[in-house]
Amino acid sequence: MSSIKEKLTNMFQKVLAGTVTREEGTMLLNHLVKEDPSGTVAELALLIENPPTGVFPKTIIHTIALARNKAFYEIMTESLVHKSEDVSVLAAQELARLRTSEAREVLSEHLDSEVYHVRKASAAALVQGFSDGLEVVMKHMMEHPEPFYRLTCAQGLLLGGKKGLHALLNMLATGSGAVIVTAAEALMNESDKLEDTDIPGVFEALMNAGDRKDSQSVIELLKVAGSLKGRAKGFESFIQAFADYPFEAVKTEAERALRNIRS
Repeated sequence: MSSIKEKLTNMFQKVLAGTVTREEGTMLLNHLVKEDPSGTVAELALLIENPPTGVFPKTIIHTIALARNKAFYEIMTESLVHKSEDVSVLAAQELARLRTSEAREVLSEHLDSEVYHVRKASAAALVQGFSDGLEVVMKHMMEHPEPFYRLTCAQGLLLGGKKGLHALLNMLATGSGAVIVTAAEALMNESDKLEDTDIPGVFEALMNAGDRKDSQSVIELLKVAGSLKGRAKGFESFIQAFADYPFEAVKTEAERALRNIRS
């Protein structure tokens, strides 16, 4: 009689070859885990780390997810911290599809992972998969003391579409320098996603930061303004207001923003 490993290997190779569908593969998974829960889970975990020739870890994870069997929940949570970003992202997405409080808790905990792609995958899955996920990620971003961890939350928000984008825009009005700097950094790299109606909010935040003499926020917001290029025409006067700013780095960034807008 074939071992569990042999049965699983044969099935996944057939899935990859197209002679067996993933849905058909789940039937074998559920049958094997019913007969030998611990043995099946252990072999699946080993196959994810060392997949058969020609089989990708993502294929195994996706098939496991389709099985919708609670016995495989631990595999999904462990795959969230996989060294492969693709596997981590898929595991996060599948956990979010469960819509359970346990899955939400696991993803929330991994917003503090030391691994960048795990934090990002968890943030994106929370925003996309849970009704309160946006608030969870926003709260984590606003309260975390480390800039790299805040930025990962911001990137996760951007992956959440318009609602995430607007959440970042709202953060520009918080008055919290650290949060504004992070939100601006994220928006600068995705400014093409901003609609024309969003642009005035950037300049309002810029002027408010200037009034507070928050030089670091001003610099990052000027970078966002410059990244808008020609779309920011008509707002040059807001930038020129910083031409005589007492901090040289602000004046330099203002000049660069104006060049980008007028080029």
